[in-house]
Amino acid sequence: MANENNENENNNENDNENNEKIVRKTISIKGVSADLYNRIQKISNETGKTIGQVTDEAYKSFVGSVNNARNISQGFLNGIKEGSSRFIENIKELEITGADLKEINRKIIFKNIDVLTLKDIDNDTFDKYVNSIVMVKNIIIPKTLSKAKVILKSNFVDRITIE
Repeated sequence: MANENNENENNNENDNENNEKIVRKTISIKGVSADLYNRIQKISNETGKTIGQVTDEAYKSFVGSVNNARNISQGFLNGIKEGSSRFIENIKELEITGADLKEINRKIIFKNIDVLTLKDIDNDTFDKYVNSIVMVKNIIIPKTLSKAKVILKSNFVDRITIE
């Protein structure tokens, strides 16, 4: 910020918080507003720390905030990608098993299918991987799958048959 020579900071100084060796050097930063510098100087006086130490803490806080924001943003994008449903649609006849759903490993929307046969699918697998069933003329389900669960995820379905 300003020339730090008057603050008697050593070129190599131990950081008590992390026990890491920190290399310090004199830096001049152009374009810092006078008001902001005065506030930093006031904080320095109030805390008994040098302007360099206060500035280091501010930089660490800022860099940590930016890194956290990046991690949150990336996590959010990954969540959206993982949480988004995939469409399986426009098929005359389709047989799909629990193993098929697990292999796809995403929520599925079945749409515009004449005959959809669900085979070897338990309730947990169905809940985990089937988002909805839309515009299917006939759904054939195994006895092990709850008809109520299928109904709750179905729209514009002509018939549900249990095999």
